[in-house]
Amino acid sequence: MSNSDASAPQRGRPTVLDRAAIATEAFRLWAERGYDDVGWKDIAEATGVSVRTLVRHFARKSDIAWIGVPAATRRLRDALDDTPEGSPVGDAVRRAIVASISDDPMMPAGPAWIRVVCAEPEIAGTAPTAYQPWIDELARFIDHRVPGITPAAATAVASGYQAATFAALVAWSEAGSHERAAAAADEALTWLSIPAP
Repeated sequence: MSNSDASAPQRGRPTVLDRAAIATEAFRLWAERGYDDVGWKDIAEATGVSVRTLVRHFARKSDIAWIGVPAATRRLRDALDDTPEGSPVGDAVRRAIVASISDDPMMPAGPAWIRVVCAEPEIAGTAPTAYQPWIDELARFIDHRVPGITPAAATAVASGYQAATFAALVAWSEAGSHERAAAAADEALTWLSIPAP
C-alpha cells in the first residue's frame, strides 16, 4: 500500500490496518535507532501507512507496543472459561496464563518486545493501563473460584500473577534461552500458589 492509498481512504469505509505489521516495523526501527529517534513519519515510511492513519489508530506511539495484549487477554479468558469447575484454582490460573503467551517475537512476550518495553520509560509507563483488562479477567476468575476472597484481594492476586509473569519473561529474555517464552513462564509460576479453600 502506498502512502497516497493510505491517506485517501474512501468515505464511510473503516480503515483496515495490519496492526501486527505496523508493530513489527516499529520494533525494528526502535531496535535500530532507539525509541526517541523514531517518529510517526519514520513508521509511516516503513509501513506505507500515512501518519494521519497511524495517529487515528494509535493515540500515542507507545500504544503500538501493546497491540498484542488484547489477543493475549482473549486467550487468557478463553482458557479460564474452559477450566472445569473442580480444577484447583492455582493450576487453572497458571495454565491460562501460559495459554495467553504468544510465541511471536514482536508480540508479548517475545525477546525483542521485552527489550524495548524494559528500555523505554514511555512504554513501560503505559504498562499498567495496557495490562488492566488482562488483570481484570484473571481477577474475575479468582473472585468467582475462591470462596471468601474479596474483589480487592482477587485483583491484588491477579496483579501479582501479572508481575510474576512479566518478571519471568524478562529473565527468560535476558538469559537468551532457546526454550519457549510460555515454558519459561510456566516454570516460574509453579512457585506461586492460591491456597485451596
